[in-house]
Amino acid sequence: MRKKNGILILPNARSYDPILRGAYPVYLSTWGGATSIDVTQGVDKAYGLKKLSVSSGLALDAMMFIGDAIFPGGNDYPAKTLGLDTVRVRDPEETLAVVTAIFACQK
Repeated sequence: MRKKNGILILPNARSYDPILRGAYPVYLSTWGGATSIDVTQGVDKAYGLKKLSVSSGLALDAMMFIGDAIFPGGNDYPAKTLGLDTVRVRDPEETLAVVTAIFACQK
């Protein structure tokens, strides 16, 4: 393990997931990409996207979700389970490229 800007970086966050699930069974732990695990209680990306849909008036089927952990067990996977169109990216640079391409197609 190492620290970057005061934040503990886990070399393989996925290996810690079973430990957290065993220690804190009431909480949901999902793999958040290569270096983090999200630990929540009843709140995930699906919950947030549903709230966004209600507050914005934008239907879920009109949304697109971009994330790096859109796979079973990943913290972005709940967006896929909602039926949203999803785009899996590797890093912030690829996210910018995808968003730029989407906006260019809208012109």
